[in-house]
Amino acid sequence: MWHAPRTVVQNNKANPEDDMKPFRRSLLLSTLACLAFTLAHADPKPVNVTCATTRGDLDITVQPAWSPLGAARFLQMVDDGFFADVPLFRCVNNFICQFGAMPPHANAKTYGTIADDPRQPALRPFKRGYLSFAGAGANTRATQMFLTLGDNIGGLGEQPWETPFAQVTPASIQATMAHLNTGYGDMPPWGKGPDPQKIAAADGAAYLKQNFPQLDYIKSCKRR
Repeated sequence: MWHAPRTVVQNNKANPEDDMKPFRRSLLLSTLACLAFTLAHADPKPVNVTCATTRGDLDITVQPAWSPLGAARFLQMVDDGFFADVPLFRCVNNFICQFGAMPPHANAKTYGTIADDPRQPALRPFKRGYLSFAGAGANTRATQMFLTLGDNIGGLGEQPWETPFAQVTPASIQATMAHLNTGYGDMPPWGKGPDPQKIAAADGAAYLKQNFPQLDYIKSCKRR
């Protein structure tokens, strides 16, 4: 399942060093994945995070043992203050609620991609309230992620980048997550909801306010 806009980068320079770049990047990502996996399992203590949304608070339990690199990236984003007015742009009833595509703003931090975590067959099928990063191919996780809005959804968890790294507490599922606005439906080309590529454009904030005024947002996230 496709969860984020695919980017194609072309390079027409004839440089022998370029042939080695994919190998070096793959080796580096593999090394980082092994290191993160080892560290997470040495101390896989859950971390509690609260995200304030336009519908109320989401209490989240981050599980480093499930997805070491994914959990580490999410907590990094929390600590960096990334989650400030983050649009929940793709909320589809009984499917997912995706977020992480952001309108440009001053002093925005750039996040590179991270390697895929080891698959977790024991965590499939995804349960309601799981959080996972979205991707557009192997080792493409960056900032986009999704909440699972239903149980036993076919297809979720089949892609190598889809490994849960956290879960919303049952109380927050009922009090907040169940009330997220799903009225705008899926994003293009599957629906007429917000387009993440337009969100990331220079006028992305205005685009959302003018066309999707009832969209929900994450206002902030912090450890608790």
